[in-house]
Amino acid sequence: MSRPDRVGRASRPVRTPSLRARIVAAVALLLVATNVVVGAVTVIAYREYLVGRLDAELATAAGRTPGGQPPSGPPPGSTGDQQDPDNRFIGAPGQAADTVVAILRDGDTVLAGYTDGAGEQHGLSRAQRSVLADVEPDADPSTVSLGSLGAYRAQAVTRDGDVFVTALPLGDLRASVVRLVAVIGSTTLLAFLVAAWALTLAVRRSLRPLERVASVASSVTALDLERGDADIAARVPPSDLVVSREVGQVGAALNRLLGHVGRALTVRRDAERGMRTFVADASHELRTPIATVRAYAELSSASQDVTALHRNAERIGREAVRMGDLVEELLLLARLDAVALAAGPAPVREPVDLTATVVEAAMDQRATAPDHRWVLQVADDHPLTVSGDPGQLRRAVTNLLVNARTHSPAGTTVVVSLQHVPGDGVGGGSARLVVANDGPPIDAEVLPVLFERFTRGSSSRSREHGTSGLGLAIVRAVVAAHDGTVRVLSEPGRTAFTVDLPEVGIRSDA
Repeated sequence: MSRPDRVGRASRPVRTPSLRARIVAAVALLLVATNVVVGAVTVIAYREYLVGRLDAELATAAGRTPGGQPPSGPPPGSTGDQQDPDNRFIGAPGQAADTVVAILRDGDTVLAGYTDGAGEQHGLSRAQRSVLADVEPDADPSTVSLGSLGAYRAQAVTRDGDVFVTALPLGDLRASVVRLVAVIGSTTLLAFLVAAWALTLAVRRSLRPLERVASVASSVTALDLERGDADIAARVPPSDLVVSREVGQVGAALNRLLGHVGRALTVRRDAERGMRTFVADASHELRTPIATVRAYAELSSASQDVTALHRNAERIGREAVRMGDLVEELLLLARLDAVALAAGPAPVREPVDLTATVVEAAMDQRATAPDHRWVLQVADDHPLTVSGDPGQLRRAVTNLLVNARTHSPAGTTVVVSLQHVPGDGVGGGSARLVVANDGPPIDAEVLPVLFERFTRGSSSRSREHGTSGLGLAIVRAVVAAHDGTVRVLSEPGRTAFTVDLPEVGIRSDA
């Protein structure tokens, strides 16, 4: 029963401290570490300073001690607490309270004691005398421990064969150092608390714009992007983009990302809508000839009239050709779409005499539609050459001419012109093809979608002219695949389609 509990506890995600907490902790700990280092250096320097002062006082006291007359004769060795009733050495004038003095003669202690703050003299124990006897004569001061009296700084000087030992207490010095450590410690703790509080407020204020950026990013997850919700209105406000360089960079990058995502979703939504429309229109376009073929096939199977059978077969053939043309146009558009999306093979690129292509297409239309007036304006002495697929370019030129012929009444003048357009100095020149007619203008509501697939010049998609509505869509796709542009200008009395294609080679008009 305990194993599942352990597994459950082990599977829980480990909660890591927030960025705010880590920043506050890092800065506060850095402040504490700095204070500790500064405090330690201060305490050590202060203690060395106090020890130096005490050693100076000790040197003065040690120089004053041999000035008296030490008692003659051997020291009484029985009691170990000999005093100086005449105050000639212990508690001599100028000596501070608790100053320990001792006189050693021939290795034996003649006198050892101190005078307390009340003026009473005290002798030293045998162990304390032994400690003083071990002090190196005429050496630097050293620290010794005198048992119950505590730590002392002692110095021994030699004069007339006697060794005079003087010792000053370290109690006040150590108390001063302890007080300094307490002051530094309490100050460091207080500084830590104040700094942690101030840093928490400062970091919270500094990270507030970043929290708003995160909120904007989180709000996007609530959108139903799977269903194509492309309206991503959430953006980091401009006020948060200038609050700091880092937050500004993150916010600007997030805004750009949301813009890219929104545009991608819009493109996907439009593509899906276009695909549904495309499939519906293609199905609608194929339904009519298929129904016609089926009807005439049924009539033929039920008829014995040879003339009717020939007429039905002819009509079936025309509808089959119509379906074949429609399928070819759809396949061409599919191949051009694949090239545009870099999903298909690289297109064929070879020099194409555009002048010859335009002349041949115009002659074909003049023969096909003699009821129109065809005007050809090209420079035969300077043919224009472009790089591309000859078949696709001829298809695009033919579609423009067929469009002008089909959607204009008899007697309309169609002007086909081809000319060289010089470059701007950065790039090369271009070949400009203009197909203009003086027929009726295109409806204003149709112009924005004129190059869309299955657009026929009216929203009802009537079949008055018997076209599939793919001709201009193919023109736009072919021109785009050849790095060119196509545009239309329609007004009463003139409708003109203009195609610009990059020209190949260097022209010489001389």
